[in-house]
Amino acid sequence: MALKLDLNKSASALRLSLDKMGVAPDLKAEVIFVIDVSGSFEHEHEEGTTSRLLERLVPYGMVLDPDGKMDVFTFAGGRQSAYYVGTVTPEDSEGYLVRKVCGRVPGWGGGTTYSYVMERSLRHFGWLPPEDESPSLAGLISRFFGRTPAAVQAAGQKKRSVVFFITDGENDPADEARTMLVLQESQARGDQVYFLLLGMCDRGVHFAFIKKVARRFDNTAAVIIKDLEGFVEKSDEELNAELLRPELIGWLKS
Repeated sequence: MALKLDLNKSASALRLSLDKMGVAPDLKAEVIFVIDVSGSFEHEHEEGTTSRLLERLVPYGMVLDPDGKMDVFTFAGGRQSAYYVGTVTPEDSEGYLVRKVCGRVPGWGGGTTYSYVMERSLRHFGWLPPEDESPSLAGLISRFFGRTPAAVQAAGQKKRSVVFFITDGENDPADEARTMLVLQESQARGDQVYFLLLGMCDRGVHFAFIKKVARRFDNTAAVIIKDLEGFVEKSDEELNAELLRPELIGWLKS
């Protein structure tokens, strides 16, 4: 049986690791937890293993996120499955996915497409305009309400973000070009968003696509975890060593 986590202790261990790597306490970023809810991942969700994973990442929100919380998104196959669940705090993190995600979110038990939820997270933190708002419509609204373009821009404030993107399977090949385009355009815009792609599966998945993505873009990295149950039981120091890659540390300090 897994021991109950001391999240304050874990947050202190993370802060110590960041200090040693030269990441100053005032360097902040929104922390986002994006998780695959496709059919092949159901068992890990329902038995609570992925909820345990979320708990282990909550300290990153406590330390890095300006409001100390972590935003949670889910995805499966297609645009309609890209879903914003809400925020998670240390107080309500235990069993969070079992309580709020299992069987409750769009696309539950479906396929796997990465691009739409990546796009949704970029939109949520201001790097893309709202889906139903074109630039001309934004201008019309600003004129109607007497708002300046600057005020409109402030309403969709761009927020520096770190995205923990968790999947247990390869992207649908039909979505690979679209995913590449979303990331290419994000990099070209200079979006201040870092995608840490976590491939987690012990069933022989090679995660060739996320490795390709990580090689292609400066603001992405891939971490492959073959034993999810073992990973969530690592010590704070071991877990931080797995996730705090030099590329991520360099991005945080940039």
